[in-house]
Amino acid sequence: MSYQQASGWVGSVKSSLCRWVRRKVLGEPELRGRVLELDGIWTRFLAGPIELKVIRDDLGVALGHFGSWEEAIDPGWQAGAQDPLHLVSDGDRAIVQGLQMVYGRQAPHQLCHFHLLQEYRRNLGWEGWEEAKKRLSCQSRREGAEYVKRIVAVTEGRGAYWCRKALNQGLQQLDPGQERYKTTSRLERLNRELRRQEKLGTVWSPHNLLALLEIRGLINQTT
Repeated sequence: MSYQQASGWVGSVKSSLCRWVRRKVLGEPELRGRVLELDGIWTRFLAGPIELKVIRDDLGVALGHFGSWEEAIDPGWQAGAQDPLHLVSDGDRAIVQGLQMVYGRQAPHQLCHFHLLQEYRRNLGWEGWEEAKKRLSCQSRREGAEYVKRIVAVTEGRGAYWCRKALNQGLQQLDPGQERYKTTSRLERLNRELRRQEKLGTVWSPHNLLALLEIRGLINQTT
């Protein structure tokens, strides 16, 4: 079989699959976990790039949505995630705004500690690194304030801004003593797999991509 013939055959199979998934009815499982991780993945269609919003609970259920973050978070709330222990994301303000609109401003949202520490290292290097990690792990605001003083001293004042604006966000809206959620690495692994799987087939529309991902077991519920 020549290269041209093989390419034509593969293209025909892809097109047939995409036509089939356009008709596929998508499932709607319940979110039962207490921790929700939120992140966006940029993907490409004939109409141009679009962000796939992904919400994953700590039991492995993942929801996918192509609307706004508010439109993505509301189905998650409807699917059972009405009283989460943690809502975890990076610093995307659109995610924060969507969470506030659906859950209210007092929702237990926090930023991923991994991203916060990465941001700290990019801006301050390794100075005060151990103090920064302890700052995120502390269980009281008083203890956290002491670590802030140490970081400011170690960095000769340069750490003051990042302690207030970046590191402090890792504890925002969480009560003293409440458990902190360390990382969204599981969601990031899922995102890498989503990107890899997306490249395996021709996708004509957002619905087709979501259906393909559901077939492969990567997205459980899509809208």
